[in-house]
Amino acid sequence: MPREACPEGLSRRHRFTTRGAFGPILKGGRKVRGHFAVLHLAADPGRPSRLGVALTRRHVPSAVQRNQVKRLVREAFRRHGIKSAGLDCVITLRSRLERGQRDALIEEIRGLLDQALGPPR
Repeated sequence: MPREACPEGLSRRHRFTTRGAFGPILKGGRKVRGHFAVLHLAADPGRPSRLGVALTRRHVPSAVQRNQVKRLVREAFRRHGIKSAGLDCVITLRSRLERGQRDALIEEIRGLLDQALGPPR
């Protein structure tokens, strides 16, 4: 009997597991742009949504800060309804992220996820 994931969990099926899996999504597909970040989307019907976070040292120099941002992005995705939409999502930053901008970034990412789902049904 297969185990069902918790509604707010972030199981392995919601992550990209192979190296280079972001490539096709970053090169093609739909993009939703915000002030701080870009959400790259590709439809994958019949599967749960997957999340990838692509951060570079150029935009977030400290490894500690990169890991904090990744945790915050995963938390926003984990609690959002997009998890069951069948979309592959990759988040990238547009510019260097300063310390005081983290809360604004997370609010923007929630908004980008809302935009990705489209109008409320």
